Amino acid sequence: MVSKEEEKWANFHRDYRPALIAFFLRRTHDYAEAEDLSHEVFIRIADKDDTAFRQTDAYIFQVAANLLRDRGRRSQVRSDYASRQRLSDELGIDPLDPHRISVGRESLALLTSALEELPERTRQIFMLFRYEQIDQRTIAESFGISVSAVEKHVHRAMAKLIKALGEKA
Repeated sequence: MVSKEEEKWANFHRDYRPALIAFFLRRTHDYAEAEDLSHEVFIRIADKDDTAFRQTDAYIFQVAANLLRDRGRRSQVRSDYASRQRLSDELGIDPLDPHRISVGRESLALLTSALEELPERTRQIFMLFRYEQIDQRTIAESFGISVSAVEKHVHRAMAKLIKALGEKA
């Protein structure tokens, strides 16, 4: 059994849906978009407590026109953003914050300096393990040391690098 409220909404939907679809189709030329916008009109009207608003064509189509304006503004914002991105890419502008780039370069310089201060063997083992991603067993075999010794070299290098970055902060 259908309640009076449900029947009223079904009639409201039946009466206004075709007109709203036509209204949106003339402006968007996209049936799926017209359907979505029509549903949005019904949702916005359903959220209103005053049922008198639901009875006027002018109110319904004002809501529809407002939705189109909102859609246009969103589209313009997206278009402007895409244009700015294309322009900055063409000009070779780095989209990252210059301060962040500077801090990153400074940190990289500190790490490089700290790596150079490491004993040669520790630096080689660390670079093979972290940057070349060679497993510790292979490194141990190539240097003629134990896996535990490789772990200690890597640990010492990491501690030195962490300390160098920590002193900067």
